[in-house]
Amino acid sequence: MKVLFVHIIFCLGILRSSFAYLSSNHWKAKGSPEEEENDFEDKRVRRQTSSEATHEYVLYTHLLIEGFSTAEAESRLMNSTMMPYNISLNDTTSANILNLQITTECNITNFGRSCVCKAGFLWNMTSCYTYPTCAGYPFCTCLMVPNGSVPFCELPCDPSNATVALNGIFTLNQKYTTELQKSSNPAYKTLEKNITTALVFAYSGKCSPLNVSISGFSNAGGVIAHYQMLLGDPVTTGNLTASATTAVQLLQNAVNSTVTVAGMSSIEPQQLRVNMWSPIILTCTINEKMDAVDWYLITNNGTDMIFDAGTNIRISTSYPAGAGMTISTLSIARADQWSIGTYLCQFSRKGLHYNATARVNVSLLPSEIILKPIQLSFLASAGNSVRLQCCAKIDGESYRVTWTYNGKTENAYAAGTQADLQCYTLNVSAPSTDTNYNCTFINSAGQKQSAIILVTIIKDGEQFCPQTKTNDGISWGITRAGLQVTVCCASGKSGNQTRNCSANGEWMEVQDNCISLILKKALTDAQTLQNGLGNLQERVPAILSVVTDLSAVSVNNPAGVTTLVSILGIISNVSANMKVTFGASVVTDFLAVASNLSDASFSSLWKTSRSPAASNMMKSVEQFSALFKTDNDTFDILLPYIQLKRSSYGNMSNIDDYAKAFSDFNGVTTFINKETITAMLATDNITITTLVFKTIGYLLPNTTTGPFNGAQLNSVIQSTSINSAVSINLCGEIHMNFTTNFSGSNYGQRCAFWDFSQPGDGGGWSDQGCKSNVNENLTICSCNHLTSFAVLMSINAEPLFLIDEITYAGLAASILSLCVCIITECLVWKSIVRNNISYFRHISLFNIALSLLFADAFFFSATFESVKNYKFICLSITFLNHFFYLALFFWTFCQSVMLLHQLLFVFHHVRKKIFISLSLIVGYFIPALIATGTFFYFYPKQTYLHQSVCWLNPESGAIYTFAIPAGSIIIFNFMILMVVISKLSRPSVSEAHRPEEKETAKRIMKAVFVLTPVFGLTWSFGFALLNDLDSLTRQIFSYGFAGLNAFQGFFILLTCMTEKKVRDALTKKVSSRIKSSTKSSMTKSEVPKKIFKVSTISKDK
Repeated sequence: MKVLFVHIIFCLGILRSSFAYLSSNHWKAKGSPEEEENDFEDKRVRRQTSSEATHEYVLYTHLLIEGFSTAEAESRLMNSTMMPYNISLNDTTSANILNLQITTECNITNFGRSCVCKAGFLWNMTSCYTYPTCAGYPFCTCLMVPNGSVPFCELPCDPSNATVALNGIFTLNQKYTTELQKSSNPAYKTLEKNITTALVFAYSGKCSPLNVSISGFSNAGGVIAHYQMLLGDPVTTGNLTASATTAVQLLQNAVNSTVTVAGMSSIEPQQLRVNMWSPIILTCTINEKMDAVDWYLITNNGTDMIFDAGTNIRISTSYPAGAGMTISTLSIARADQWSIGTYLCQFSRKGLHYNATARVNVSLLPSEIILKPIQLSFLASAGNSVRLQCCAKIDGESYRVTWTYNGKTENAYAAGTQADLQCYTLNVSAPSTDTNYNCTFINSAGQKQSAIILVTIIKDGEQFCPQTKTNDGISWGITRAGLQVTVCCASGKSGNQTRNCSANGEWMEVQDNCISLILKKALTDAQTLQNGLGNLQERVPAILSVVTDLSAVSVNNPAGVTTLVSILGIISNVSANMKVTFGASVVTDFLAVASNLSDASFSSLWKTSRSPAASNMMKSVEQFSALFKTDNDTFDILLPYIQLKRSSYGNMSNIDDYAKAFSDFNGVTTFINKETITAMLATDNITITTLVFKTIGYLLPNTTTGPFNGAQLNSVIQSTSINSAVSINLCGEIHMNFTTNFSGSNYGQRCAFWDFSQPGDGGGWSDQGCKSNVNENLTICSCNHLTSFAVLMSINAEPLFLIDEITYAGLAASILSLCVCIITECLVWKSIVRNNISYFRHISLFNIALSLLFADAFFFSATFESVKNYKFICLSITFLNHFFYLALFFWTFCQSVMLLHQLLFVFHHVRKKIFISLSLIVGYFIPALIATGTFFYFYPKQTYLHQSVCWLNPESGAIYTFAIPAGSIIIFNFMILMVVISKLSRPSVSEAHRPEEKETAKRIMKAVFVLTPVFGLTWSFGFALLNDLDSLTRQIFSYGFAGLNAFQGFFILLTCMTEKKVRDALTKKVSSRIKSSTKSSMTKSEVPKKIFKVSTISKDK
């Protein structure tokens, strides 16, 4: 007995499911249509086409044949004369049978039925893995079907008609062996069959698997099985989720599963081309409500995650009410080279990811036009031809390039490639005048981008800088005076170098803006994150691992420092915006880069000694430290210049005070009492982090106004922050102890914090919400806020009433007096210098006045803000002040030594030549040596200048190269003054009687008055201010120092005028000039009188 399964195509007048059963060579309806569906629930409608009036169906039924041969049965069934055959299903519904096809033939045996497919039909996936294969037959050709089951063969499925494609992996708790590497191995085949069977059974219950393939196995601590599956309609996310769960359950050793689904979501538009800088909008839709959605960009370089960062990328997700769908929109404000690729939208729910893709192309413009040369100058007499070149990176865009000059435009032709550049060359005759050559790149959308090469002509008689080559091999061509030249960096570096040709035709210093290609790559990777592309958890550690070693990335100029600070800022900002957290190793690497940049050896590489970049770096470190995630309750990161300590609190019991000490950084401590912590824990768990910066404070910009204007850092800086899942305010105060660098009542010690929101570059100091308690060299700061908090101690002496006015008035009077003194000495020199003693005295006095005049003049000029803003001028003034003030003291030393010699060796005379030689060496050569040595020792370290005035830096020790020599000379001169007073108080041997005490006192007072300003003893008031004085004493010495030193030139003039010989000589000089002038005028007036008299006599005669 045989069973034939028949494939029937019929037309139904009304859309309704029906099944027919044919037995004993005739048709017979069996029950209602609903009952037939229950009896044949495994017989499914496979294809449905519709027309306006009728619907065509494909149905499968089976026919039991008794007594007929297979051939005879097939002949009768296939007799075309019977078609079309009309049958009545009920009183209102009929159907026309259009065609009959036999799909399956089964032989009935005692053990079941052995079934095979007729030509053109195949077993479906479920049947293949449900029923065993007949003995001796290949897999899924002949199936042994139990009695009562009615499987059937189907038309072969076309994979292109599949509506859903699955790509998935199983993680199996099974040891990986090499036998799983080849599909021919038995172990491979066994595992392949087990997985395929599980997938078919899991998905057949709710979906329609059309094809399953195992693509291989990989090793990842266990066996990873990779598979693909095609499904037909109908498919829902619920069915997929249930089937995926069932598959894991059927595979007993499966740990987990990941499935990506294509075909259930879509992106509009699927193909898009936009112009450069135009917006891109992609809309992704799925007819289910999804938990999450992610976007990715697939390029030749890999797959990058897209995230909502900055202002260029926005991702929005909506759930239209009542629609039961999820819509995600990706908006890119300005398309650029980063925007090209395949965009992947991925909805996720319960371990399944639903993918859709779209392709986007951008009509690009060059990211940079490289000019060769950037500028060009040549002599007019040379008559050279001009060869210019402009290049752009090869980016896949077909550019049309033109050159425009002297009002005409011509097409440029490619001159070949150079590395990854496409270059275009222009060869023309040399112009007669300065000419701009404009190179323009035009993309496929007609957009343009241009760059200009300026060619300048050096005419006869014009100044120019000659062609030269620097030590790094960079050539600087002949350049007209007054121009700035820009050249490309040497091979292996990115950026440029600039150099000015001065007005008198001399090359100035090179401004090096070159960075290593490794550092450039790190910056590009960071900018990719800034553009919203990449996995932060993967990219950030990779970037930091590259830049941690500053020597490896060749940070040896300000451009390198600026680039590193930019990288840290980008990483910190993007990570904070996305609320991504990192482990200890990543945060340590981040802090290590900042710590390395804070090293004193790198201080000279910052653009200025008070750079806004330092504020940016400090903010980046504080911001990134808040992203630190660790399972430990306490954790420390201890680096040479930056240290971090943190504690986490999540349990209301056993709460301790937050107390952190930094013994390596002058014993700085931070304290928050447990009551404050308990109050904050009532809201949420918290983490408290304290950072201490050892040296970065000395690099902060000096832009603060108000009470901290001109303040100096007197301690390390520490920053404390509190982080939690919700916003928490400090419910109390934080207490910090600082050991200050300098102490004493002569300093205005105050607590402050760095306020990043203050106007100016980088922020400024503020003390809002902070209280200070100063105790010798320990300062306790108590503050009631933490946001971007940092603390410093300000060295800022309290301003004294009219102190500045006294200083300026004294300097003006001193400069004028010194000019009068020098002129007077020149006028009366021959009259008063009649012996060696007077010569020695007046030569010293003259040089003292001359040195002080120049020193006061330069000091006065440094009080103007316009002078302070120019570093070169401020640097020059500092050096000259240092030299001339030292010269002043060394000349006073010469005079005091000569005076001592005269007192002790009355009958011994020094020759003029010896005195002059020694005095010039002591008075000018030694000060020059000290000033030059100080400059070359401290300037390379960027510690030569004071932070706020044009004077030597007190913090680095540069000030001591002035204070020690000057202080030593003051002490020596004071001792000489004591010797003079002692000599004056004793009568000489020639005096018969002891002089009256009143006369002696007058002589001593005169000596003190004359010698004190000449010996520079008024500066002792300044050295007294270095001691710890009470407020009143400090004010007395401050006014004394300002008044006496500012008017020192006036006192020297008085010293000069108190000498009787000078007054007499000057009086005689002025009187003789007056008499000479009077006599000359009288002579001129008498001549006409005599002539008149003579003429009168002649007339009388």
